[in-house]
Amino acid sequence: MDDTNNFFYHALTVDHDICTGCTHCMKACPTEAIRIRNGKSVIDKNKCIDCGECFKACSYHAIYIKQDDFDLMDQYKYKVALVPATFIGQFAGDVSTSQIYACLKQIGFSHIYEIEHGVSFLINLYKKYMAEHKDINTFISPYCPAVVRLIQTRFPSLVKNIIHMKVPLDITSLMIREYLSKEGICSEDVGVFYVSPCAAKIAAVKSPVGEDSSAIAGVINMDFLYNKVQHLLSKKTQGESEPIANHSLSGKDILWELTGGESVNFDNSSFAIDGMKNVIEFLEKIEDGDIEVNGLVEMRVCDQSCVGGILCPNNRFLAKQKLEIRAQEIKQHIENNDYQEEELFSEEEFDKKIAPMMNIPTITPRSSFKLHDNLQIALKMVENIKNIESKLPGIDCSACGAPTCSALAEDIIKEEATIDNCLFSHLPPEKYDELLKKIWGKNIKPL
Repeated sequence: MDDTNNFFYHALTVDHDICTGCTHCMKACPTEAIRIRNGKSVIDKNKCIDCGECFKACSYHAIYIKQDDFDLMDQYKYKVALVPATFIGQFAGDVSTSQIYACLKQIGFSHIYEIEHGVSFLINLYKKYMAEHKDINTFISPYCPAVVRLIQTRFPSLVKNIIHMKVPLDITSLMIREYLSKEGICSEDVGVFYVSPCAAKIAAVKSPVGEDSSAIAGVINMDFLYNKVQHLLSKKTQGESEPIANHSLSGKDILWELTGGESVNFDNSSFAIDGMKNVIEFLEKIEDGDIEVNGLVEMRVCDQSCVGGILCPNNRFLAKQKLEIRAQEIKQHIENNDYQEEELFSEEEFDKKIAPMMNIPTITPRSSFKLHDNLQIALKMVENIKNIESKLPGIDCSACGAPTCSALAEDIIKEEATIDNCLFSHLPPEKYDELLKKIWGKNIKPL
């Protein structure tokens, strides 16, 4: 079944009261999901992958990222903060992990766990998956949800190359729920709240690829929670910092979220690519057969990976440095046997309780460019798109409200625009003002 017909949550929203229709977001979108209509940006929900490129491009801050109401926590007796290592990296070097945890406790969380607890188990599962699928040479990591949705939307032939398994966020939430259950805590009383560094991971929680639901109760934007913790730190009201158990985190676990932190755990010719432009270029080369990878391809759409997420409040290079220092310190503590570890799960327990839930049954293409269910009609429509595009100037000026001439041609075939939208078409001069107002709004000055 095609994912196009399924519910697909989006975290990115345009505030039309602020939007000026400047086209910056439209030009930045890697899947051509944005159009200008009546002077405002409009996002095609079927093409959007929640990568956040539009968010970064908008100088008017007209695009915002939704999060769950913080009061949602009150519905649960036990409130679990599921934080990525990236969150710890946002704070100054002299702020300890224990201080951050203490602040989170004061805010109202009863338990704090970092997402990377399940990484060591996940590496083994991925290696097993790769060994079992001998018909595939190039395996693409499912870690970055924006990459997964980019492939579904723009590179559907590569969907089979994605490792069809859950990611650290999912595995750790399942482990936490099972762990608390062993402690006698009822599952209905537990609310796991994920602290997200980006919009794509919010969307992944709300509508997980290939699945109906997630074990996460709610999502909190990282910049929002950072400001709450930072306020307590500045007031020095976080109280005494209790020793925090490591829960078996290793230095490699901490580095998983950085570029190369995933691929370093796999043999053969593995690659680590970050940044949207680089990811698209590499996917194009894989699709065209220009690159043959016999191993894992780690891809993250954000520069420097998760520390470059659009909801990360501080400099990505400083955050990266802090995580590298923290990883080295943990490694030294473990080597010196002076770091108390607390295992969430033994390997035997994990194989019995969690591993059977790790597979994603199917990841299918999202046919955002599907023109018609009938193949013959669809081919005819493609031919018509090419004919229309040949009549357009090919300069991609965006004056029509579409990012490119080819995008306008597609809109015309879908009856979402007409060839008269192009200012270079044979439209009578007296019709220009009417057309411009339709695309750019009523306040456009007449020619």
